[in-house]
Amino acid sequence: MTDMVAPYSVLVCGGQIGRFGRWNNLSLLDLVKPVLTGSLASAGIKLADIGAAFVGNSFGGMLQNQETILGQVLFSTLGFASLRVHNVKNACSSGSDAVHLGWSSVAYGQYDCVLVVGVEKMTHPDHRGTMAALASASDRQPTSPNRSVFMDLNSERALRYMRVYGATPRHYAMCAVKNRAHALLNEKAAIRSAITVEDVLADRVVLNPLTRAMCGGIADGAASLFLVSEKFARRHSLSGPRIIASSVEGGCSDRQDGPSVTARSAKAAYEYAGVGPVDISLAEVHDPTSPQELFDIEDIGLCAPGGSIALLERQATSLGGAIPVNVSGGLTARGHPVGATGVAQIIEIAEQLEGRAGKRQVDGARIGIAQMAGGLVGADSAVATVHILSV
Repeated sequence: MTDMVAPYSVLVCGGQIGRFGRWNNLSLLDLVKPVLTGSLASAGIKLADIGAAFVGNSFGGMLQNQETILGQVLFSTLGFASLRVHNVKNACSSGSDAVHLGWSSVAYGQYDCVLVVGVEKMTHPDHRGTMAALASASDRQPTSPNRSVFMDLNSERALRYMRVYGATPRHYAMCAVKNRAHALLNEKAAIRSAITVEDVLADRVVLNPLTRAMCGGIADGAASLFLVSEKFARRHSLSGPRIIASSVEGGCSDRQDGPSVTARSAKAAYEYAGVGPVDISLAEVHDPTSPQELFDIEDIGLCAPGGSIALLERQATSLGGAIPVNVSGGLTARGHPVGATGVAQIIEIAEQLEGRAGKRQVDGARIGIAQMAGGLVGADSAVATVHILSV
């Protein structure tokens, strides 16, 4: 993050999430329209109030043949043709980066009100098209090392974690079960069915030690929110939690055992916000697989390396525990429509801090952290985005 402290506070309001899932008959426009309409209605904001819009979408070019001006096409069709639109494409961090850019534009005084939308339609008539789109989030240069990506790398990390810290496949299964239980309380989640540790371990093996139930599936979905200045909020009688830090860090291809890009992004966010891991009430992290949640918990400083195993065993990361993680269900259960996930994380944290999360409410939530990572360069994510919100 910049060393320059932003002069203006930024509030989150009007958050709306459509239910994530496999919606074969819905277009990108169909996914966006209800959440955008809901955001406008809940915040009472009009088109003339919106300084700019930031749209997170990663694969619209490969899967819907709309490589550029996606946001303009969507908004024009919905009657918002005059909006200043910034399209954001940054793999799994696309939605989070859209939030970051929107936050920056309000925090540093360019606008008083911006709209942030995240949307992705991952289902495709040819499943190979979806797989090719996902693969495009890695280094595809002819000169790049001929190494495995994503699930292969998740498998390697999970096996290494087992060797170094004594984790077992059962621990990874416990994490999957936890998030399924959380998703049962989230009406917007893609997978709302309970599962047991034995079910997870007996599921089809994707790549040792990962089974299908430990992995996030293909999903479609959209989410939207407004970011506004305190001045705008007072003038329009709006309220909401503040984003007290928004950090984006880039990955490096030569990382060995140094801090991950997520760890660096989290460190910058904590320093900027003037808070630490001990102050966090809940977290939403990027868990394309169950083991990755354990790695992320450690990278954002909620425990020491290897310590997430003990947190899991004593149910500290479950709803009702000391530091609930992925109460929304996370990517493995809520679903992961790539461009929408980061925006949905911010809305989940905001609702928790406002006490509006219903059956999955974290008691006494005051400060929340959201972490996303995207793409792959070498052995680390290409980008990591961390937001900290506070009441």
